[in-house]
Amino acid sequence: MTGKRRLARLQEEIQRELASIVEFQSRDPIVRAAFPTVMDVRLSIDARHAKVYVAAGTETDSDAFLSALIHDRGFYRSELARRLSTRHTPELQFIVDRTVERSLRLEQLLRDDEDSGSD
Repeated sequence: MTGKRRLARLQEEIQRELASIVEFQSRDPIVRAAFPTVMDVRLSIDARHAKVYVAAGTETDSDAFLSALIHDRGFYRSELARRLSTRHTPELQFIVDRTVERSLRLEQLLRDDEDSGSD
């Protein structure tokens, strides 16, 4: 139980720190223009690998955004290493989180359906 709790705490800390780094310290203009939000971090059991789910603004080219994150992965990892008090800093795998985009699309579809149903 203690290991799971420690892993959950580490995930939260990594998410908080990466959010700050990606949102405010990113040097890439594509990332800065995307208004990124770190939605979730999933660590492997040994905490050596982290899947980082990042959402971007609706007007963002997802492929270019993901490429920019991957290109700057070393910078994000080194900044994270400075802030964490762990022996190892996990390898970062960025994934574009499209949950917000999908929910906005679904909301728009529901609105359109309501509008056409009231005629």
